Amino acid sequence: MPDFLREKTQLEYDFLNAKECLNMLTEDEKEILVQHKTDLEFKAGETIVKRGAVVNNLLYVTEGLVKLEVVNDHKVSTLGLVQSHSFVGLICCFAFKNFDFTAVALENTKVSFIEIDVFEKFIKSNGEFSMALIKHMSGIANGLFHRMTRLSQKNIDGALSILLLDFAKIYISPNYTLPVGRKELAEILGYSKESVINTLSKFNKEGILNVVDRKIEILNIKKLEQISILG
Repeated sequence: MPDFLREKTQLEYDFLNAKECLNMLTEDEKEILVQHKTDLEFKAGETIVKRGAVVNNLLYVTEGLVKLEVVNDHKVSTLGLVQSHSFVGLICCFAFKNFDFTAVALENTKVSFIEIDVFEKFIKSNGEFSMALIKHMSGIANGLFHRMTRLSQKNIDGALSILLLDFAKIYISPNYTLPVGRKELAEILGYSKESVINTLSKFNKEGILNVVDRKIEILNIKKLEQISILG
């Protein structure tokens, strides 16, 4: 695995892996959590939770990949991607009585629905868990701020480079199969399908990528990273 992916993956793991927060629970609390959670499986493309639903549970992804969507001025935008061992929209769940986002499975995904009342009791009674959760939520918020700021300043070349590198970090490999088609890629980035297709074709011709349908092989990570910065 290239050093770029190894370093980035470890950095993100330290801040964004919610499993470390759950490890701060006592054995009794872990047993209570297990008793008050429901595990469900979703196929690729299925909606996990819809915007407007009552927040009765926190959603924890044990396996798979999830896309978060928000609506602003009647326009749907992708807020981010959630991978395994992460909560879905955690920074929003304690602020509102209803989910302010929609979560969709990008691949076959397993999710634990944890009763929010039980979780709140852990926050009040376990200081170490609460502090770990605050640090975790701060890491998520910081990542979202940087992601939204970066993407807003990029052309299609830069934005697509960022997303392709994100997938490389998620799958911990420069070679992977995209979990979405060209249309979904365009929706995530806020560009047209044609722009995404043309940019992938250009990257392929320039030897930066080898693209076959949804299969991506990053041939020149340094060049792709440079485009993600300057594009």
